[in-house]
Amino acid sequence: HASHVVQSANKLLARIVKPEVVDYRRHSLNAIASDLHDYTYGITSDPLTHFAVLFATLIHDVDHTGVTNAQRGKEEPEMAERYKNKSVAEQNSIDLAWLELSQPKY
Repeated sequence: HASHVVQSANKLLARIVKPEVVDYRRHSLNAIASDLHDYTYGITSDPLTHFAVLFATLIHDVDHTGVTNAQRGKEEPEMAERYKNKSVAEQNSIDLAWLELSQPKY
């Protein structure tokens, strides 16, 4: 599932790259790049933003058990309490992914 979501997000980001409102006939590549950046709010020209979007899609379901947040709260009340019953599965995914990424091996 995660790889499919990452591929889909990457494809969606790629579709943003060539807006029709940019005048590509200009001779200045910097001007074209600047217009692309402005039109896309920097999403397609900023590698860190691109990475953040793809990383978020990769980790969005870490430790997902396939049940709703309400059910997860009933099955794991200590987890629900930790996250104040708000987006329990999602917050858990972020915490687990952050813990893994914080390991010395990275």
